[in-house]
Amino acid sequence: MKKFGKVCLGILYWIWQLTWGGLMTIPGLLITAFCIVFLKGKPHRNGFSYIVEIGGNWGGLELGAVALCGHYYINDFEWFEHTRRHEFGHSIQQLIFGPLQLFIVTIPSACRYWYAIFVPEYRDNDWYDSIWFENTATKWGTIWVDWIESENVDN
Repeated sequence: MKKFGKVCLGILYWIWQLTWGGLMTIPGLLITAFCIVFLKGKPHRNGFSYIVEIGGNWGGLELGAVALCGHYYINDFEWFEHTRRHEFGHSIQQLIFGPLQLFIVTIPSACRYWYAIFVPEYRDNDWYDSIWFENTATKWGTIWVDWIESENVDN
């Protein structure tokens, strides 16, 4: 697909996120704007969306078409790359589940994250990705971000 096709797909992504995914995306845009202005968050392009680094060493939170994550970019670029792809994968799930995303993916994912925080033996990626919504977020996010950001726009 040529660059024009990627641009059109990006526009469709945002229209879809602001309508079918509006329950998460609209508050997400307000929250990330607050984080950028008042918490000095650092936004980064993330596929068709954006991810904003705030706070210390913590995971990520997808809010529709935008996401938040801990300060990884400078300290641990590899972990930042994994996190941003994973969170973009959640935004693709948002396109599918729309208003149900909060109940089908977001709340269970948050519970799983906090469980791993309090039970150290569950802090590895193999356990975390062993459930369908985390596994598909990582897989889809990696595939899509790599394709969207690829230099060869003829693919």
